[in-house]
Amino acid sequence: MNQRLLLQILVPLLILAAGTFAALGILRLRQPPSVAPVQFQGPLVQILVAAPADRRIDIEAMGTVEPFRAVELASQVGGRVVATAPCLRAGGFCAADELLVAIDPSDYELAVVQRRSDVARAELRLAQERAEAAAALRAWQQLEGERPAEPLVARAPQLRDAEAALAAAEAALDRANLDLSRTRLLAPFAARIRQAKVEVGQLVPAGQPLAELHDLACAEVRLPLSNADAGFVDLPLHWSDGGPHESQAAVEIRAEQAGRTFSWAAKLVRTEGEIDRRTRQQFAVARIDAPYARGADPDRPPLAVGTFVQARIAGRTLSGVQALPRAALRGEDEVWIVDAELRLRRRRVEVLRRSADEVLVRGGLATGDRVCTTALATPTDGMPVRLTDTPATATQSPQQGDR
Repeated sequence: MNQRLLLQILVPLLILAAGTFAALGILRLRQPPSVAPVQFQGPLVQILVAAPADRRIDIEAMGTVEPFRAVELASQVGGRVVATAPCLRAGGFCAADELLVAIDPSDYELAVVQRRSDVARAELRLAQERAEAAAALRAWQQLEGERPAEPLVARAPQLRDAEAALAAAEAALDRANLDLSRTRLLAPFAARIRQAKVEVGQLVPAGQPLAELHDLACAEVRLPLSNADAGFVDLPLHWSDGGPHESQAAVEIRAEQAGRTFSWAAKLVRTEGEIDRRTRQQFAVARIDAPYARGADPDRPPLAVGTFVQARIAGRTLSGVQALPRAALRGEDEVWIVDAELRLRRRRVEVLRRSADEVLVRGGLATGDRVCTTALATPTDGMPVRLTDTPATATQSPQQGDR
């Protein structure tokens, strides 16, 4: 065996032996690991510092704008239409007592002349009967003296018939004048034309609808309210023995158009007479004055009939109310309080109202109580917790009211 082959065998063996001795030395010098006791500090939670205050409970509802009054204008007499108002088009505006449709009055003017002639003849006949009755009485007194005359002798039946004929002729004249006045159809109130169904030259029979109008003075919105929401609103209720309760609760009507939201002021004026059997909701009616008038915002459009709107009803103001995030409520009526020792304590509260984001509670909370708003998997009474640097906040400020 030559020297080169010997080196190739001995060098790896020497390296392996040196490594083995180094490893044994390290194992003899190692120290056993120290075991430190672990203290459970609790989960990290957010808190909300309670500050009960007075809160107005506003109720949100949705509805559609409807006219306060809507009428279908119809002719009471027949004839050919000779004129229509320029505003008699869908969307037009008309003033109260403005002439909308004129029917040819010729036939009715002739009827008035004829009825006047009938009245004149009836007056002449009555005058003749009175004269003949006076002459008959004078002849009776010359023959019979002071003895009362018989009715036929005094021509009493003839006088009554003549008087009745005159009254009938005068009534016919009044009817002819009334029919003549009805050839001019006037707007019953300031209105907007919803639909026009007549044109000049059209022959219309009596009773045919000519136009649909709705009132300009105000509009109404039917707002559905659940039983839970109705309890927070001062509704205008009616009793059979006590008269109406005029609440006039304020309502803000909002509608969106072209990406902007516009608002109108309204008031609750009445409730409808029954509960909807399908939805178990009742309807309150809000009235908006002058929906087509310009408001303070020159860009605000008219509140047209049929507009879908949202309404915020000003509800009752409750004292000592606290708004909490929905996650803070445990079960039906309990919350977790973080005490001074950073431990959870169960607290029962009175829940007034629930929404998707928050709950309103009253009772059980004092100013300064720290309410845990973090949803914990298995919280227990007395469990330690750690607080985050950022406290939780309610979804709304108390000044805005609950929606």
